[in-house]
Amino acid sequence: MNTSSNPRGESPEEFHEFVCDLALRAGELALSRHEDPGEIREKAPKDIVTEVDLLCEELMVSRIQQRYPEDAILSEERGGEISDTGRTWLLDPVDGTANFARSNPMFCVCVSVLADGEVTHAAVAAPRLGDLYHARRGGGAFRDFAGGRSAPLEGGSAQRLEYAFVGADLSFSKKRNVALRPALDEIFDGCLQPRVLGSAGIRGAWVAAGYLDVSIGTHNTAWDYAPTALLVSEAGGLATDLSGEPWTLASDGLVAANPTLHAEVMRILKNN
Repeated sequence: MNTSSNPRGESPEEFHEFVCDLALRAGELALSRHEDPGEIREKAPKDIVTEVDLLCEELMVSRIQQRYPEDAILSEERGGEISDTGRTWLLDPVDGTANFARSNPMFCVCVSVLADGEVTHAAVAAPRLGDLYHARRGGGAFRDFAGGRSAPLEGGSAQRLEYAFVGADLSFSKKRNVALRPALDEIFDGCLQPRVLGSAGIRGAWVAAGYLDVSIGTHNTAWDYAPTALLVSEAGGLATDLSGEPWTLASDGLVAANPTLHAEVMRILKNN
């Protein structure tokens, strides 16, 4: 990491530790309120935000601004911007808010860092599950367990869709998902079992860990998908848009899987 993007002179390892700690601290705050989400309101039809989303976001934003005041921040609830020349943080303070609002354990905190248009660091903290998934570009992907043990992520070994667990966004009321439904139906009919987790961050982390084999995102929320793109690629998989091009912030959707399964899913998407 050059000094222009890292004025504190930290090593990449020290910077990555901060990324992970940021996700963990926000996760601890969310966990302390998992049975008391506070005020819940709709920010759009069927799209809710809780008091805890905002508290976690404030915690993360304030810590970044204090430590790296020159960095740009784009977060789900308060918005922001992406820097053209410097470093940008992508934040989802509570991914899986609908789950969280019902005390469902499938929620997480997503933190990603962009530099020169690429995702360089990512962390997904799932506090109710006791897991932290994290990756640094060129440094591999890892799962940290409660208690301090860490293990590298290698992705799943399924080589055919008929033996694969597939997770995807399934809000079929959304216009884009209606258009994709024939392809998604074929994928779900052809896989071993579908999974709907309600958290894009956990879904992507589980592909990197091999608990799921495929993750399909049918819209684009950069703060959710950026961690998947880095975690899965560092675990030996592929993360692209719905046409098979490399995933970017401008991508319309995401497909993540090991290379063999990715090719099979892409054939179905393109045929439909």
